[in-house]
Amino acid sequence: MMRISREALKEMIDRDEDQFTLVDAREEKAFEKEHIPGAISIPSSQLGENALGRLDKDETIVTYCSNIHCEACTIAAEKLEKYGYERVMVFKGGLKNWKDAGYATEKA
Repeated sequence: MMRISREALKEMIDRDEDQFTLVDAREEKAFEKEHIPGAISIPSSQLGENALGRLDKDETIVTYCSNIHCEACTIAAEKLEKYGYERVMVFKGGLKNWKDAGYATEKA
């Protein structure tokens, strides 16, 4: 899996790329409280075959979680690769890194 910087992720969001899905790998309550705009919630703990129907194998998928110390995004990316997703990226800085740059967030 590849890593993506917050600047590159922000650029992808700003360009409104069609072939890109942003997955918040944190638990649902954290997602509802605050998340990166355009993200969908699929907690890494629940990422299995039943959740994969929401994701297109032809799309680029970017996972993120809380911060650089959180492993949920890496776990989610590893699971996606296990299920045959080839275009998986990890935004390791997470929501904290995103907010540190002053980028907008939204609530569910």
